[in-house]
Amino acid sequence: MKRFLFALSALLSLAGTFADDLDRALAGELPAKTAAELRERGTIQRTVYRDSKAGLELTPNTALASEAASFWDGDKPPFFSETLYLYEKPAARKGASGGETARIGVILRSLSRLEGIEYFSTSRQKMRTLYASSYAVSSPDKRVRIADPTDGNADGQTIYAVQKDLTFGEYLYRYDYRQTGDSVAFHSRNEDALKYTLLKLIDPERMRISLVVQDLGSHLLIYSLTRVDFFAVPGIEGKINASFTTRSEALYRWFIKEYERS
Repeated sequence: MKRFLFALSALLSLAGTFADDLDRALAGELPAKTAAELRERGTIQRTVYRDSKAGLELTPNTALASEAASFWDGDKPPFFSETLYLYEKPAARKGASGGETARIGVILRSLSRLEGIEYFSTSRQKMRTLYASSYAVSSPDKRVRIADPTDGNADGQTIYAVQKDLTFGEYLYRYDYRQTGDSVAFHSRNEDALKYTLLKLIDPERMRISLVVQDLGSHLLIYSLTRVDFFAVPGIEGKINASFTTRSEALYRWFIKEYERS
């Protein structure tokens, strides 16, 4: 009985330590109101469409999240979606802040594992495959399939990938990676123009997606940012708008699934 009580006391003490560490980490990176809402709900999302006065509001105060915010040039895009996620790790994976950065870097570079992921299609009201195929290629010119380049530190690495999107088709994308002591991020952009049926919808580099994963020890703080400049096509704007929003959620679910199984 004494051993049980001692173990229970130690466990509660450790849980209290993790909670204190998490509160301190969030307080240093998010406004108090945002941090409290995130602790309560686990996720916060903002989607903005054709509001020129709107700006980003959920960006954590970290170097890689700031880089995600600046990963755009030219006029403000008509569409952006930003989301914060707070994911509590399984007990066996909890530890020191930054302890799993290398693992996270491997997952984010495993682009072939994106193949077959699904998202919820609001127009069809059902789950639909996002990428029918996804793989890294040797260069943007030759586009020869290669194994996912996951060795070593991800910082400064660029991966070109061919991904077949069932909405837009098969195109080339560029993924640029950053890694620090406790965080890993990718910033992706379309290298080819994207078409919807026969219409060119998005010019090269006008769809930019960032995913920033920070290891807080007991939790993962994840910031997702999608920005798109697409041509206004009457009749399908709402469909395309909703599609980009649900895709960012699909990327998060993909990452968590890979994190939990690896």
